[in-house]
Amino acid sequence: MSDSLIRPFSIKIFLPAGDPDGLRLIERSLWTGVGVVFNRSDYKTVASRLEFQRTGVYVLIGPSEDSSLPTIYVGEGDPVKPRLDSHHSNKDFWTWAVFFTTKDNSLNKAHVQYLESRLHQLARDAKQSRLDNLQSPTPPTLTEAEQADMEGFLQEVLHGI
Repeated sequence: MSDSLIRPFSIKIFLPAGDPDGLRLIERSLWTGVGVVFNRSDYKTVASRLEFQRTGVYVLIGPSEDSSLPTIYVGEGDPVKPRLDSHHSNKDFWTWAVFFTTKDNSLNKAHVQYLESRLHQLARDAKQSRLDNLQSPTPPTLTEAEQADMEGFLQEVLHGI
């Protein structure tokens, strides 16, 4: 990355329970997005929060049984809570998760399907994890402007948080 593209910013990490290993809400200055990080063991407690009722893209992370690389699952939900509820009941590998949504509810189903597809592609190309997804998500049809917006959101996710 060129030095001319590097700009300073601040990150705020809020610990609602006061536990640095518990639920973390992560915000970046001048960004409408929010990252939500939580442990599987805390899921039933934290899932009642408002952030879980928003549209978002998520990654489940856990150890691999047959590799030193972590296992991940990339998904999306509108809202994320029903999908995470299902994964909490039906996917045993994950020990923690992160999802990204917005503070202003500006993401819609097509936006997060696009983000899911891009994150899945990036994870597959990086070859630094074992993907638990059985199928590669198909990107939805977005306008050129919406694709640019989602690429901007993705860059904030990847480089800012």
